[in-house]
Amino acid sequence: MIRPADTAALQDAAAWLRRGELVAFPTETVYGLGANAWDAHAVAKIFAAKGRPATNPLIVHVASVDRLGYAISDKLPAEMQDLVQSLAPFWPGPLTIVVPRHRRIPDIVTAGLDTVGVRIPAHPVALALLNLCEFPVAAPSANPSNYVSPTCAAHVERELGAKVAMILDGGPCQAGIESTILSLVEHPPRVLRAGALSAEELADRLKLPVATLLRPASQASGVKHSAQSAPGQLPEHYSPHTPLVFAHEVDMQTLPSRVGRIVFRATSPLFVQAAEIVRLSDDGDLRQIARGLFAALRELDQRRLDLLIVDTCEEEGLGLAIMDRLRRARQRTRPGRADLPQKD
Repeated sequence: MIRPADTAALQDAAAWLRRGELVAFPTETVYGLGANAWDAHAVAKIFAAKGRPATNPLIVHVASVDRLGYAISDKLPAEMQDLVQSLAPFWPGPLTIVVPRHRRIPDIVTAGLDTVGVRIPAHPVALALLNLCEFPVAAPSANPSNYVSPTCAAHVERELGAKVAMILDGGPCQAGIESTILSLVEHPPRVLRAGALSAEELADRLKLPVATLLRPASQASGVKHSAQSAPGQLPEHYSPHTPLVFAHEVDMQTLPSRVGRIVFRATSPLFVQAAEIVRLSDDGDLRQIARGLFAALRELDQRRLDLLIVDTCEEEGLGLAIMDRLRRARQRTRPGRADLPQKD
């Protein structure tokens, strides 16, 4: 099922996609579950394999700026065209833009919206595969809906191996956090999902205040708002099965017997009761933390622990995306007050 991404495997993967089958492949962010974005029947297999709600749109991937027209409307307003061109230096990379969709993109890809999220991934395997395809590839993360995103091929095989034609192995993902999603149909643009590209970098490029890009939907104008206008909008998401809490929330003296601990730096308190400890960084390096976070959540989730205790970080730069993922995971798995004593 897992194949090293050599020339023969890439050609086979492209052939499977042409036939309307699913192929999992690496990007710099997480592994994606790909289908021909022009083929509604193929895209339907993504939703079935993941158990993904039909109201949750997909991101479409292309190989280059020249191929953005595979997914984007050819009638973009001049101002929006200028914005797209101004963002081109971030591609290939972890930036998804939401723009009016091309008429050839079927409704199932966009959850019936008139907009589509599109990006150019910065992984040599993803780019090689996309270059072999004469169509765009729709690809959410290659995991069951709402579970922790996969950052290596083995993660995909464990959960979706029987549902895909092939898994291309490109090694561990280097970013480890999904792409940043930026809506260009709002005026000015707005970040819909924090990701591996920081809002500060976008703000500098667009000559806008960071607060403007990060404003809530209630302050945006010119669009119809939807809780599912882009992936990653659900309040409960990216979640392990084991209950998860933040380190500052719990009483160190009243923990269950088997506790997993994810620490962000060497000086983090470990908790004496912790049965399993994973340290993501020695000094709080946010890129190292992001790169290893999902793998650590998955690893500890396999060990049948009673609780996962995770550090937090400042919500600036990449820290905003890290805390976004953890907060959504915590919302879904957080124990009630009767299950775990909380700090006052």
